[in-house]
Amino acid sequence: MFMRKRLLAALCLPAITFPSFVRADENTPELDPVIVTATRQETRVSEALADVTVIEREEIERHGQDTIVDLLARQPGIQVTSNGGAGTSTSFFVRGANSDQTKVLLDGIPLNSIDMSGSPLRFISLADLERIEILRGPAATLYGADAIGGVIHIITRRGAPGLRADAAVGYGSYDTRTASAGISGGNERWRFRAAANHYATNGISAQRHSSNKDADDDAYDNTGGMVSLSFLPATGHEVGLGYRLNKGVAHYDSGNTPPWGGLDGVDDFRNRFETRQWQLFSKNSFFDGVWRSTLQYGESIDDQENIGEGGERSELFTRNLQLTWQNDIKLPLGELLLAGEQLRQRISPSAEYDTNRMTNNAFMLGWVARSGKHDWQINARSDQHSEFGHENTYSLAYGYRITPQWRFRLGYGTAFKAPTLYQLYTKMWGYGNPELKAEKARNREAALIWEHGLHSASLTVYHNKVEDLISSNPVTWQADNIGRARLAGATLAYSGVFGNWRAGAAYDRLDARNEDTDMFLGRRARDSATFSLAYRWGKLDLGTELIAVGKRYNDNQEGETLGGYALMNLVASYALTPDLHIEGRLNNLFDKKYETVRYYNTEGFNAFIALRYSPR
Repeated sequence: MFMRKRLLAALCLPAITFPSFVRADENTPELDPVIVTATRQETRVSEALADVTVIEREEIERHGQDTIVDLLARQPGIQVTSNGGAGTSTSFFVRGANSDQTKVLLDGIPLNSIDMSGSPLRFISLADLERIEILRGPAATLYGADAIGGVIHIITRRGAPGLRADAAVGYGSYDTRTASAGISGGNERWRFRAAANHYATNGISAQRHSSNKDADDDAYDNTGGMVSLSFLPATGHEVGLGYRLNKGVAHYDSGNTPPWGGLDGVDDFRNRFETRQWQLFSKNSFFDGVWRSTLQYGESIDDQENIGEGGERSELFTRNLQLTWQNDIKLPLGELLLAGEQLRQRISPSAEYDTNRMTNNAFMLGWVARSGKHDWQINARSDQHSEFGHENTYSLAYGYRITPQWRFRLGYGTAFKAPTLYQLYTKMWGYGNPELKAEKARNREAALIWEHGLHSASLTVYHNKVEDLISSNPVTWQADNIGRARLAGATLAYSGVFGNWRAGAAYDRLDARNEDTDMFLGRRARDSATFSLAYRWGKLDLGTELIAVGKRYNDNQEGETLGGYALMNLVASYALTPDLHIEGRLNNLFDKKYETVRYYNTEGFNAFIALRYSPR
């Protein structure tokens, strides 16, 4: 096995992509892309009064075999834990907030579900994504409940004029196989795209100290596809539709780990999943662009079936149906946002809940403007939730350009997280509590940003106080509002270009604790950092990545400690032609043994090589 690993590594070395901040083409890097998540309107990153990261298509392609879990784990302000390898239960902590306190969107449609991870985000394929926008900090005034920690917005690829095909195929350690292909085209009136993707791996055994079937490798298989179509009848007008599907099986282990025991590992635990999303939209511009209207109707479905002890089956089904009408109106000073939104959610099986349906109606108002060196953003939102009642939220942000290179921003915002239907009404183990109140948050933050040419650096400091935390009562096991949390910290980030060299680094300091007990929240390190360095040498791009995470507690009681770890990856790409690249990665180069969840395995040294055709 050792020799086979090293042989695969040797095959990958001549083909190693550079890290996330480097572009694969010969053009100057796009350091100021257009985003929509920070304001719900198109704006440049340099104009956003929020802490935002954009992962663009070129970076997604360079990460080859990676899942979306791997990609997000390398981003500032996000810590990720998994109960094993690919496809297993995963938590995303954005600025230390609980996993279900982050809003997840796909093309504007919410993916949040009653999955204990808060969403089926781990099942989303990277194969056909245009970009991922990460908004750190409370965003309830823009996106409603669940956005206490931030927003992860996934935006898919669409058709463009002309006819174009793309494809990729790869192979790596753990018998990992990937394949994807797509075709897009159109003209001035019609646009389309269709694509398919497949990811499969034999994986690793999810848990340590296991026996019988728990000791075998836990495979993961994910197959999907998408299609989109749009019609542009006249300048400024577009109507369209999109559909996306991913389905497969994720194997995991029984949880029979010390100190609990109780199961003998003779059953094959697995999760059959299917995620589906569709949307219809109409985008219309009137009065020479003074008024832009966007009407969208869409649905997301998270359908999971867990097969456990003795073949026992349990269902987890969430359907989100959302209607949004947004109006953007240009004013003599700035731009006005007026929007209404209705979200309907249904979960099943209905027999396990006293109530299995929820409706939330919302109205939001916003104003973004600039005058001289001053920028500001004001937002307010009113939500009417069918189960817990009425909630108003607001946010204020101000920015000032000190010099052409230096600027700072200040922000204050409120947010909330509605209790889920599971927390309110499930009959299982007496956990449901219909008297739960919504979790509420108040966030303050400040940032200093320096930008000069192809270099940028920033320091962001934040303090987020969360009240009425929902957890299980240690005596009755019923869901209850048990306390308060403080999520405070700072992020220092840099990226720059020096001729053929590119460099990037980020450091996060996090103080996430329960204020009532003064204990740190589990599985969230106080210190974490990433570093990237890459060099372009003709057609060859070489790079390295370093990810470091400090020690943290395994749970909220400050009991067992998870040791800190540092991982080094090597990445590269060689251009056979301008459109055809051979790519490779060496992950966890020094075969570091570490845990993100106590008693659960993580991947050791592994390698991957791929061939990608992607017309520029």
